Amino acid sequence: MKSSTQPGRFFRILAVGMLLAINLLSGSAQELPGAKTQVEARGIWIHPESQFSADPEKGRQEVREFVRRFAQANFNLILPWIRSVYVAALTDENYRKSVPIAGWDALGELVKVAHESNVQVQVWYSFTDYHSPDSPDFNPKLGGNPAWAARRIDELVSDKTTGKVIPRRMSDVCPLHPEARKWQLRQIETLLDRYPALDGIHIEEPGYGTKGNCVCDLCLELFKKMYGYPETNSVDGVEAEDLKCLGTTDFMRQLGELLNQRNPKLVLSANGGYSWRGDRRQGRDWARWAHLGWLDYYAAQVYTGNLNDFSSRVQTVCRDLKPDCAVLIGIGIDWSGGGTNTLETVLQEIETSRKLGADGVALFHGRAITDAHLASLKAGPFREPARLPERYRTLLQRRN
Repeated sequence: MKSSTQPGRFFRILAVGMLLAINLLSGSAQELPGAKTQVEARGIWIHPESQFSADPEKGRQEVREFVRRFAQANFNLILPWIRSVYVAALTDENYRKSVPIAGWDALGELVKVAHESNVQVQVWYSFTDYHSPDSPDFNPKLGGNPAWAARRIDELVSDKTTGKVIPRRMSDVCPLHPEARKWQLRQIETLLDRYPALDGIHIEEPGYGTKGNCVCDLCLELFKKMYGYPETNSVDGVEAEDLKCLGTTDFMRQLGELLNQRNPKLVLSANGGYSWRGDRRQGRDWARWAHLGWLDYYAAQVYTGNLNDFSSRVQTVCRDLKPDCAVLIGIGIDWSGGGTNTLETVLQEIETSRKLGADGVALFHGRAITDAHLASLKAGPFREPARLPERYRTLLQRRN
């Protein structure tokens, strides 16, 4: 018996070993046949404009190396930061000077290479914040309009101490403008037309970037008609909060319907803070959208190195959204304001997210992750491959 079964056992072990070797060499996140697959999102937010070189040959090689490293560490989702200026740079030479990676089609290369390793790509897009006066959103030559720019209270009302009014920043698009919403949807349609293999759209912080917004002419007019007194008296009050949510809600509704009509498999998601009640003051009504069935998942940015605070915040967002919407926990490695987390803390926070019922994690951000991070993830929490959770967005499908 021993001599007759040993060769068969040997060849089975050899076959499994060969499959593992091929898997590692290819950098693929694909699981072995017959293996029990873990269900968990393992995402990474990246900034392609700073991640990849403007030189076409070098940039394409960097894309391949980036995907290989992350797929080999069993990531299954890439969220590339794509601005309206990238969309413009695809066809406009003036904007291409500021986004040269559009010249060699960095996003198209990323989608192609990632899919070769069974990694999804969902465009990370901001339709409100992170703009500037020269953004295409405000350029009439590209269909934009400077009147769409949000205006903060300190850009209209003089400071009580200095007596001065701050010059217009034009850093946000006011989503209450119906034509602005239509323009933003056209930018996303352009991306879907050019990259039909995209897996979804991930909306960045869907609301105003700061408090004090918005007192543009349209907001002032609507507020006075609805509430009977000037918005400048209570720009961050409860009435203004409701007004801010009208435009963002309509945009998310239209975007969900657009994706559903084009391809029901396209994923719609958003990210922001861990506190819906806090975020709503800036028009980010994501808990309502989740409960309406408009989102496939929400990624909460829980950027802190304090494990007690981290645990409390994860519980808050999971309690607010589940079971109506999948929840990903955004874990910061290096974030704005000088915040950083040690590798040990990152690993602990991934395990805490799992224990508290999150559906996965998204790490911020691509350039901050070192080979040491990837090796520890592959040896620890990402040891086995995983597939993304099932889509949650159902209401739009029922309505159509």
